[in-house]
Amino acid sequence: MKLLTVVASAAIYALMSAVMKEASSTGDASVALVARYVFACATLVPIYLASGRPTVRTSQLRWHLLRGGLGFGMFLCYTLALERLPLQNAMVLNSSYLLFVPILMLVFMRQRVGPVAVAGLVLGFAGIVVVTGVRPDGFLDWGSVFALASGVASAGANVIVARLRRTDSSFSVVFYFFGVSLALSVGWALITSHSLSLGSWWLIIAVGALSAVYQQLLAYALKHLSSELVSSVMASSMVFGFALDMLMFQHFPSPRDYGGSVLILAGALVVLWANRLRSRHPRAPGLPELPQPADTTPSDRTAGIKGAER
Repeated sequence: MKLLTVVASAAIYALMSAVMKEASSTGDASVALVARYVFACATLVPIYLASGRPTVRTSQLRWHLLRGGLGFGMFLCYTLALERLPLQNAMVLNSSYLLFVPILMLVFMRQRVGPVAVAGLVLGFAGIVVVTGVRPDGFLDWGSVFALASGVASAGANVIVARLRRTDSSFSVVFYFFGVSLALSVGWALITSHSLSLGSWWLIIAVGALSAVYQQLLAYALKHLSSELVSSVMASSMVFGFALDMLMFQHFPSPRDYGGSVLILAGALVVLWANRLRSRHPRAPGLPELPQPADTTPSDRTAGIKGAER
């Protein structure tokens, strides 16, 4: 039953992405960003009351601001990618964020990347080359650039969360993330939005509602299952993305799309389970300590709040 909850969360995440793509085609994506974070902030109210009103005081404000900026940047780039790419390509490239986490940890935290993780990175980046169809001149189309940028931003947000968990409560991490992202999304909407037609509001509300439901389902799963297992099953969102792309947008993937997606998925899973191996053998060198795909630790009273960096 708990695994089915993760599968349902993956399906809803894919549906939310499809609705975001539809909103981007009508020019309402910036307002949909606001709706997403308004709904996310609303979910914090009952959690705050139920968890004993945890403090949000922090001495790490600059890291919270950077984390919020990266989270907003991730979703903004993802939205721009959805405007330019087929749904499944944008989702697959965004999901490659797991490949960038160990690289960022190597660069900024000096954590070595072991042979198992390196094998996963080789597989994953080979898949990226296949999916993006890198041209002979080495340049990518803008849609692929935005999709990969969303993955890098998501990975950066995860690395910062790993740092913030050492000093701040889980609720504090989520509170500042949603607050900063909401402020930035409002500013972006004011700059770029236009008058909304009456028929557009259902898209805006659907994005926010689907986002909230997906986060809460994932929160429930993270309370009962390991983060590695949850992340592995969440990869099924790619499958739903392929199906929705065919049903809603009449885009049928090519063999190259299938092959590249399989390589990216395989590489991400190898990297993810390399971290699992490291956690079982703490003395084993070279495997980066990947953070959980959530803004909490299981021992926290507010455990399971999804960070929505994806």
